[in-house]
Amino acid sequence: MRIFADEAQNRLFVQGRRYVQDGRLFLNASGASFKGLFRGTTLVLSLQSDAVSADRPAYVRLTLDGKTRRVKLTPGEHVLTRRFDVGEHTFEVIKLTESANNSMAFVCAETDGEFLPYKETPALKMEFIGDSITTGFGVLSREKYGEYKTSEQDVTKAFSYLTAKALNAEYSVVAAGGWGACKSKYSPYAVPDFYDNVDLLRNTEKYDHSAFVPDLFVVALGTNDLAYLADLSEPRRGEERADIKRAFAAFVKKLLAIGKPVILVYGFFNYPGLKTLTEEIWQQIDSPLLTTLEVKSAWSLDDVCAGHPGKTCHKEAAKRLVKAVRSVL
Repeated sequence: MRIFADEAQNRLFVQGRRYVQDGRLFLNASGASFKGLFRGTTLVLSLQSDAVSADRPAYVRLTLDGKTRRVKLTPGEHVLTRRFDVGEHTFEVIKLTESANNSMAFVCAETDGEFLPYKETPALKMEFIGDSITTGFGVLSREKYGEYKTSEQDVTKAFSYLTAKALNAEYSVVAAGGWGACKSKYSPYAVPDFYDNVDLLRNTEKYDHSAFVPDLFVVALGTNDLAYLADLSEPRRGEERADIKRAFAAFVKKLLAIGKPVILVYGFFNYPGLKTLTEEIWQQIDSPLLTTLEVKSAWSLDDVCAGHPGKTCHKEAAKRLVKAVRSVL
């Protein structure tokens, strides 16, 4: 029995923004996943991937009957074959890396038995919007500072995924490393400018927001904007900060217009300017649906990995965010 891309969303539990193109179901965003159930002794998963460069391939987490392993997807086609004892078995594939660097496409799944109907009933829906921190970049690194490597990225170790799992939430992650709310010295792109796309830069078709309406938004932007401001002269810094504040506030208002709570998260690094900017936006908008949350910084926890928060920092942030979400809802 086979499941092809055009029917996967009806036969499997799929999370994250996705689209079908050329007979493939693209699940490129960090944390995008598919999960299913089958009865049989063999499972064959056919996947495809590409990458912006040879040193930035995709990585996925493959889970079979609760046992997980990390799998590297070099550009091209991949056929993952596993054999089991007779019975019912679960399988899940989660993309650990971000779409700005690589893709993951589901082509088909095949078994010698049959795929059984599989559904999950999450308690709520959440969308996480941010940058490399939200995608879990660097969390696997053993060095405090280093180059950008997708081999050191794992969204399942990030505060976003940890929060969603703790709350039994269906989630979507819209984030890209180096991107800001408005400006960044690491990238010419800003998340709000591409938020309405199906897949940021990879697919610029307009996303149907009715396909996934979150009960709550978590926005963790501004770190890259503050890094951009730090390199400017004092006179220019004031002008650019005003632009950033306007763009950031406009994006938050856009999310609030949906009528769902928004939590602005900051503090992963001790940037007083980001705390001030976040609080200013909160005061300016003055909405009962908008709250802010400061988390412990990676510096204070001595948990910096490749210039980003490490596992401990993400865990601590998730604990605080879980409490905040429960309070808000």
